[in-house]
Amino acid sequence: MTAAVDQVNQLARDTVSADRSQANLDKESFLTLLVAQISNQDPMNAQSSEQFVQQISQFSMLEQMMNLNEGVNRLALGQISNNNQEALRFVGHKIASDSDQVERLDGGPVNFQVRPGGPTTELTITIHDSEGNVVRTFEQASPQGTPFDFRWDGNDEDGAPLPDGRYSVKVEGKNESGETVAGGVRSKGTVTGVRFDEGYPELMVGERRVKLSEVIEVE
Repeated sequence: MTAAVDQVNQLARDTVSADRSQANLDKESFLTLLVAQISNQDPMNAQSSEQFVQQISQFSMLEQMMNLNEGVNRLALGQISNNNQEALRFVGHKIASDSDQVERLDGGPVNFQVRPGGPTTELTITIHDSEGNVVRTFEQASPQGTPFDFRWDGNDEDGAPLPDGRYSVKVEGKNESGETVAGGVRSKGTVTGVRFDEGYPELMVGERRVKLSEVIEVE
């Protein structure tokens, strides 16, 4: 796990280094062009001091922008490293997260919390498989619009058991005015590992991925 974090941090450092090298190249190119312009100007029609000062000012602004960019890159690198280390601390802990992803394990039922998003006269809970196909639909009302625990037995519409794996849940309702009310899902699980995609850590709860920003509670 530590080796994976080191690789991600090294990738971030390489990216910052590449940006710095490109910035230095741009600065040297600007200076080369400026010196060449001064060296090859017509003595009978020399560049005015005002134009020269203007070019020097442009160079100064360019250098300031490069220094600012380098500072931002260093800050981003530090933040990525902190996020990676923070993610590792979740391994082995049980978390609650706001995510539409749930997981069925060992052929058992799937428990999660439905969050209607507001009072509804009609509430639809739709279960999708990993390919986005609808495998089960539930209809009920939630007059108060308060969160409630929900248990899906893991079967499809015909009562046949579905395979273990990741599923997504969509919660949508209608209020008294007939307007659509979007809801959400909150589920719990134990973090079994951390996955790094493009330098950003995601907590693995079985096969389910959870972003750090989706974590609501840690036990």
